[in-house]
Amino acid sequence: MKVLVTGSNGLCGNSIKSLSSSSNHDFTFIGRNSIDLRNQNQVDDLFNSINDIDAVIHTAARVGGIGANLSYPESFFYDNIMINTNIIHNCIKKNIKKLFAFSSVCVFPDNLTLLEEEKINDGPVYGANFAYGYSKRMVDVHINAAKKQYNIKNWCSIIPGNIYGPYDMFSIKNGHIIPALIHKMYLSKINNKPLEMWGDGLSLREFIFVDDLASMLIQLLDKEDIPDKIIMSGIEETSIKNIVDILSDIADFKNDVIWDTSKPNGQRSRPSSKARVNRLFPDFKYTDLRYGLEKTWNWFCNNYPNVRTEYNA
Repeated sequence: MKVLVTGSNGLCGNSIKSLSSSSNHDFTFIGRNSIDLRNQNQVDDLFNSINDIDAVIHTAARVGGIGANLSYPESFFYDNIMINTNIIHNCIKKNIKKLFAFSSVCVFPDNLTLLEEEKINDGPVYGANFAYGYSKRMVDVHINAAKKQYNIKNWCSIIPGNIYGPYDMFSIKNGHIIPALIHKMYLSKINNKPLEMWGDGLSLREFIFVDDLASMLIQLLDKEDIPDKIIMSGIEETSIKNIVDILSDIADFKNDVIWDTSKPNGQRSRPSSKARVNRLFPDFKYTDLRYGLEKTWNWFCNNYPNVRTEYNA
């Protein structure tokens, strides 16, 4: 099977690339350094230049943490709407057999006590992520519209939890929780300064190590009767404070941690249903949180300062 993977410079694209050698499929990887996926003509040319694509794993996106979402809502909306629309529409034109396109847990309404795949349209998205959340919700809308109009099978929006790992975007200002924290802790340690954190540290998130997500995506290429959307997240929720404690132990960080409660905490909790992913991967072994954090911390330290700190997937 010939597989096109977008976002090769990003967190998930790099992980799929590293794991692809153990697969029997033929992978082609493209990144932002070679194509602007917001540009319809460039995406048309890309799909016309690769013969007989069977499947697409679409990971490319403009991503960031709560600070970036609050600062650049229009940019997040425009970039992701254009990227996803161009990719999905070309998959329709080229009769792609399998499509796995990244959505986000930000698509869910704020008032849910449990995130379940069929509830993504049951209410408005969380306010701080409204632009990004709605742009990612449209991935599912577009896929289902295509399936309805063209009787397409095995197209799926992937709803990942909080992904972390090597090759992440380690922006202190605009990054997600773990990569931003790793960068901040690293600088606090070498400069012997306190670590300043947003909120009170009590918000809960499900974290998934990037290699686990990449492994599932590669395995999906060999499955049939794939549902229209799948939540792929960590096993259980853990607090931001616990992440800080684990990383402090890994990094031997002994400086003070200051929690700035004037800054937003984000949504307090986002537990997700595991029913659908467990049916597809009943025996999957998830990476231990501490092991994944240690691997990510070591990678960052070994590659600093030549790490990605801005969006360039």
